[in-house]
Amino acid sequence: MIPIPVGETAVLDVVVAPSHTVDFDEMSSRWAKAHPVYATYMMAKHFEEAGRKLLVPHLEDGEAAIGTAVSVEHLAPSWVGDEIRVTARCVEVRDGRLTCECRATDSYGRDLGWGATVQMVGPAQRIEARVNEAARLERLGVSGAAPAPGTR
Repeated sequence: MIPIPVGETAVLDVVVAPSHTVDFDEMSSRWAKAHPVYATYMMAKHFEEAGRKLLVPHLEDGEAAIGTAVSVEHLAPSWVGDEIRVTARCVEVRDGRLTCECRATDSYGRDLGWGATVQMVGPAQRIEARVNEAARLERLGVSGAAPAPGTR
């Protein structure tokens, strides 16, 4: 991995869409649409996306990354049409792991949420082998599934 200086940032601009609002699929229709506001789980997705945006330019040929942790504290609501800026800032790179502090603010400068993400960097072939279909089938014990290369 090409070194990432502590303090380096990446920005992701988001306009809240109806698909970003709270929707609990499994619940009855009365409770599924809890609130017409930006969902906490979408904020988590956007934190991960901003952290990924920071990391990708620093990956070397043959490297890949996978998320290993995300935390979110959702502080204030935002509504469909609101503009949100998500910033991921490198706070640590150690043992092939990038930790980013993340913050979401609206166009008025209000803090909407904060949290962190962690991504693990490693050989692309090994990461792919651990997450591909053959690895899934092997885990399920499907007969005839060959062990995923590089997983043993």
